[in-house]
Amino acid sequence: MLSDGRIIARAIDKIWCPVCGLVRHRYPPAAAEISAIYSGAYGLPALTGAGEQARGRAYAAAIVDAIGARQTGLRMIDVGCGSGAMLRALSECEGGASFRLIGIDPALPRALAQAGERLTLMRGFPDRELAGHGPFDVVVSINTIEHTPDPAQFLATLETLMASDGQVIVICPTTEFANDELLFFDHFWSISPAAMISFAARSGLQLISHKELAAPLAGFQLFRFARSTFAGSEVAGIDVSPDAIAYLNAWKELDASLEQQLAAAKLPVQAFGAGQMAALLRAYAPCTFAMFERFLLDHPEEAWPLGPAVRYDGFDTLVGWATVVAVHPSSQLAVAARIQSDGGFAVTLPAAIKN
Repeated sequence: MLSDGRIIARAIDKIWCPVCGLVRHRYPPAAAEISAIYSGAYGLPALTGAGEQARGRAYAAAIVDAIGARQTGLRMIDVGCGSGAMLRALSECEGGASFRLIGIDPALPRALAQAGERLTLMRGFPDRELAGHGPFDVVVSINTIEHTPDPAQFLATLETLMASDGQVIVICPTTEFANDELLFFDHFWSISPAAMISFAARSGLQLISHKELAAPLAGFQLFRFARSTFAGSEVAGIDVSPDAIAYLNAWKELDASLEQQLAAAKLPVQAFGAGQMAALLRAYAPCTFAMFERFLLDHPEEAWPLGPAVRYDGFDTLVGWATVVAVHPSSQLAVAARIQSDGGFAVTLPAAIKN
């Protein structure tokens, strides 16, 4: 599955480096295949609901915290800005109210493009459409580097956008623990800190700091770079966990596990949730997904186009149904407890899929 929910005829077949922890496709897609993925059909940046706005505010707070001491008038660019939710949140918060902000994304919906004195959102690629717009005090990229064909080259592009005393801030999925980012085919890389240092050393950047982000951004990591003042060096080997292997094996066996539970329940089946996790079940547990007759949501207007969406109202939407909890594994237990307290029968993912 691609990160926007589309399914392509490619297997998840990845290899893992036991020295630096990097994970990548065993057979990397060609440049033409990557370009086709992010054509006009790529739909993730078009998601602009309440959840996307909340994520934008959380990322904006993380960026302000990473910049450090209170600063005014900074020029900032977000490369791969998606819908622009982070930049809009930043423009409205106290920490970024004076910043001059630009966002660029090749899949930015044209309806979201704008050009203003303080906030500009444009559709395109940084190496083509940014002539005359730099340099920038802060170059930001959030959940983009894992989608690129060459992370070192991508970092080199970010380096060219920096002011002489500027900084680059990159956020991407963590490799501290295995999680659902491994399941998206267009996550061509799962980048560990050691691997990121190696990519940066080849791109003219030097790591200044690294941190794992806390809730509500748990599962993501933030890197801060400055322009390198020394030649790149080899990265020492580190202890890394092979739990990515166990995680992918758990997903490989998921369909059979859920089918067995649902058959024993002898009830019609519905799902709670109709977003990215439900779409992952469609891709990797298709027999289970075929059993879903409808999808319950608190905000059905934000459902992905997966099937009939119904507003959750407790007991009346639960009685007589087996309800598969199709939300992110980190929220599974809380949602299951809610369903059970409302009198429903909840089916969760196995414990091996906890992230």
